Amino acid sequence: MKNQLLTITLILLIVPAWGQTSGMDSIYKLGKAEKNIKKKLLLLNESVAYGWYYGDYDKAIRYGNEALQLAHKYKQDSIASLIDNNIGIAFDYKGDYSQALAHFFNALRIAERIKDKNNEAYILSNIGLIYNNQKQYDKALQYHKESLRIQRELKFKKGIAASVNNMAIVFMNQKKYEKAIYHYHESLSIDLGLNDSTGIADDYNNLGVCYQETKDFEKSKFYQLKSLEIREKLHQTLGVATSKLNLGVLAVKAGKLDEGEKYLSEAKELAKKLGAKEILKSVYESLSELGKKRGDFKTAYEYLFKFNEIEKELADENNIRKQTQEEMNYQFDKERETQRLNQLKTALENKKKQEQSLIINWAIAVVGILILGFSFILYRRWNEVKKQKVIIEEKNRQVEEKNHEILDSINYAKRIQTAILPSAQLRAKVLPDHFVLYEPKDIVAGDFYWLEETKDSIIFAVADCTGHGVPGAMMSVVCHNALNRSVKEFGLRKPGEILDKTREIIVDELSKNQQDVSDGMDISLCTWNKSTNEITWAGANNPLWIWKKESNEIVEIKPNKQPIGKHFDMQPFTSHPVELQKGDRIYLITDGYADQFGGPESKKFKAKNLKNLLVQISTEKIHQQIEILKSNFFQWKGELEQIDDVCIMGIEME
Repeated sequence: MKNQLLTITLILLIVPAWGQTSGMDSIYKLGKAEKNIKKKLLLLNESVAYGWYYGDYDKAIRYGNEALQLAHKYKQDSIASLIDNNIGIAFDYKGDYSQALAHFFNALRIAERIKDKNNEAYILSNIGLIYNNQKQYDKALQYHKESLRIQRELKFKKGIAASVNNMAIVFMNQKKYEKAIYHYHESLSIDLGLNDSTGIADDYNNLGVCYQETKDFEKSKFYQLKSLEIREKLHQTLGVATSKLNLGVLAVKAGKLDEGEKYLSEAKELAKKLGAKEILKSVYESLSELGKKRGDFKTAYEYLFKFNEIEKELADENNIRKQTQEEMNYQFDKERETQRLNQLKTALENKKKQEQSLIINWAIAVVGILILGFSFILYRRWNEVKKQKVIIEEKNRQVEEKNHEILDSINYAKRIQTAILPSAQLRAKVLPDHFVLYEPKDIVAGDFYWLEETKDSIIFAVADCTGHGVPGAMMSVVCHNALNRSVKEFGLRKPGEILDKTREIIVDELSKNQQDVSDGMDISLCTWNKSTNEITWAGANNPLWIWKKESNEIVEIKPNKQPIGKHFDMQPFTSHPVELQKGDRIYLITDGYADQFGGPESKKFKAKNLKNLLVQISTEKIHQQIEILKSNFFQWKGELEQIDDVCIMGIEME
């Protein structure tokens, strides 16, 4: 039962300076009455911070959206960034991670543009917390480390303590307990030096959770009680609920069931009042465990059912999809800015050429007659050209700098695209002996491989989306999402039906703006029924190759000759049963390998030669074939440019 809650540390740029009894409405009314627009916005922002700080999330969001409209209207960018960030925190506490992430990235765009380092560090830390909640720990550490770098650069001790604490939370979730405890004590040392009661309470809470995980219950209770005492004095309702939850979990583990029920019941009422779903989820899980220990299985089941309902709500697939879209939008906004600067560069170069041509023609026409009289004029003109050259060189430098930024953005987009591909750990867990050869033409790719495990089946595919590079990558996100929806949302398992539904979703997505978009993908997709050990396959333009161990030859199953997308004659896709013997191998491929130009005569490699190569290396174990295929590909390509993305999946049947 791992249902204690760690306390994240938020670096408060606007600390509610009003007593709790004053009420956020009092601050809001002062802001509404204020005439000076900057003071008005700062007061409204403080009311938003007050709202999430004391648990009134819905009102904080409502006041925040009203303040955000005013900030944009009067072009108060720095305050707009603060407001967006505070709205994001309120959504985070409500458990709506997609809305939280959207507001955090809006705030980050503004902070980076106006070079507000304080706010930038604050927002980076909050984004890290979202990814930690989604169990994307490497990405969470990346954002926390960047926040810590800026905080140390600014020498902001409270910010340093917060970032160190949040990194400790990630280490805790990764079960690196010694590392977590070291960082918690580092954060506590800073907070004690600052006499920051809120930070100290958070540090005590997190140390208590960590010691509970290492089974040191005595130390755990000591730190949890110290945290609860501070939070009750500060009237921090959310913090009190968290501490009581943690003490309840600890009591249940120690066999003190009545004490555990008391703390958990109090935490439940506070969490319901606040609408704090994460806390309520953990309370239900603990009460279910308490029921089991008492032998009251009816109560245990009721609370387990409530726990599962909230877990499902928090893990909704649409949240994850929206997060990915938000981050990709943030990265590709920079690309559009670079395109604008390239257009400006071209216009300036054309202007330079026109002016130089005018000067030369003028000089030739009058040089014989007015050479002496116009020498001064020509000198002045030369000076103007010299100045323009300096301007152009500066613009070129700016464009080169922007090009570097967009390359960084695309490299970051690659990390996002890689994140949606099945990990090596997942493939090793659900597939038999196999390999995946994946060689994008550019930094990001239109080709992708896909894997989904359901209760009764393992479904895997290799796909080739229209285009490559950035356009192909964006198309791959649409197609990847459509495949997920076909299997998860519509519950389809037959390959042909999955492709039919995927095509329907993609055509619908690409037709929303009433433009005729014919993009789509080619795909080879298999369903492996785990209970019957039967494999069924369907393909759109891409075939399935089967190497038969008994005959040492490759048999090809033809696909439907139509893409996953708009087509002049769209027919249902055919599901083919695949007959395999032990030791047989199947290959799912895109056309990038066979279409690559190379060799002595710079010709295509061709599918026939790829089949022959697979037969030649059939004596090798399948997971060793990838290195031979990769080496052959680059040797064939030589110095020529790679023309397309390459993706091949090979699987040996057990």
